[in-house]
Amino acid sequence: KFMKQDVAAYMKYYNLERLHSANGDLSPVEFENSQLKVSSCS
Repeated sequence: KFMKQDVAAYMKYYNLERLHSANGDLSPVEFENSQLKVSSCS
């Protein structure tokens, strides 16, 4: 049970919060939001 919680918490951190160098050191959420702003402006 605890292992599932730990893995789920790490996956959330890795996928949603961790800064990714491929995204210009933005979190995936920040990167996606920046792309939405760019695409809605064009």
